[in-house]
Amino acid sequence: MRVLHTADFHAGRTLRGVDRTPEIHAALTEIADLARTERADAVLVSGDLFDSVNPSADAEAAIFQFFLALRDAGIPSIVIAGNHDSANRLASLSGLLGWVGVQMVAQVGTNPQALVRTITARDGTTLTVGALPYLSERRLIRSADLLGQDVGAWRQRYREGINFFLRQLERGFRGDTVNMLMMHATLDGSTPSGSERSFLFDLTNAYTISPLQLPASAQYVALGHVHKAQQPGEAPPAYYPGSVIQLDFGEAGERKQVNLVEVEPGRPARVHALPLSAGRELRTVRATLDTLDRKLESVQGFGGLVKVIIEAPGGTAMPGLKDRVLRATPNAIAVDLERVGEGTGAAPSAREGVSMTELFTRYYEARKGAVPPALLDAFREADAAAQPGEDEAVSA
Repeated sequence: MRVLHTADFHAGRTLRGVDRTPEIHAALTEIADLARTERADAVLVSGDLFDSVNPSADAEAAIFQFFLALRDAGIPSIVIAGNHDSANRLASLSGLLGWVGVQMVAQVGTNPQALVRTITARDGTTLTVGALPYLSERRLIRSADLLGQDVGAWRQRYREGINFFLRQLERGFRGDTVNMLMMHATLDGSTPSGSERSFLFDLTNAYTISPLQLPASAQYVALGHVHKAQQPGEAPPAYYPGSVIQLDFGEAGERKQVNLVEVEPGRPARVHALPLSAGRELRTVRATLDTLDRKLESVQGFGGLVKVIIEAPGGTAMPGLKDRVLRATPNAIAVDLERVGEGTGAAPSAREGVSMTELFTRYYEARKGAVPPALLDAFREADAAAQPGEDEAVSA
């Protein structure tokens, strides 16, 4: 049996005001073509189809055309909801998607066995997938902090809950079928991308799952959530295929891929990485005022998107600097000034001594560009209401 594993499409993503959906659409077209040419019996999608719970029409079109392409190739799929997806929205579409061969598992209901799905391959082999969609832990984190309780105990309680579902899913595995587990979660030992959102990685993924919790009877664990392709678990083999394009400048230089898994009942899986070519490359240029012109020359002819970071002495006025960069490098979509000598030269992902307002500003700028003043004021007001007093620094 041949199973193609992919994840983290993030259709609808914008980067500094640039809509990446056309690139994601191209990547999904490439993946559907690979599924056909590699004679995949099934496709597994481990969550985060969309970048937000309220995706654009273009984002929805990209996703639905992907599933239609699989239908036209006669390839069924099993899909789970990720943390960026609206589980309710995907659940409401599950009936329609079923008509084109998509088994959508968006929510955990009262019957855990409903999370176990099967697909029959062309040769008659049955694929059994224990499909566990994203289970939010953010409310647990906030509750533990507000109540002054032991966060470590809550972490253990979360793992015990995950164990319950994993054991229930394992009950659906049989000796005469290919058995796989699919999850959208953070596995201990996984390495996040150097994403501009990496400072949020700790905030939103404080609860992790140990590889020791994974059922040994799973022949392959299809993971989603981490954007860097990797194998964080060996027994059973657990893989993140990563995001399908370089989504932000922290992922610059990463090779994007999908995994092709060849497996038979009772036999070890053989995993092959299939590289993807769609999507513009991202590159960061770091320069001082003295080296700026030379560094910009180095990206002349580069067809991707560029972020320029300029190190400048604190207090130096920089009128017209951004326009100067954009004239020299039209494909630069971000020009950031990093003041040195003021204690502000820390890496963008550092959280030491950084206020919640600054974290929000970085997050918003990474997705859409400059924060509207009214929105920033509203965030400050909401933060003050949640934590009376001045902004508190977020410690690492």
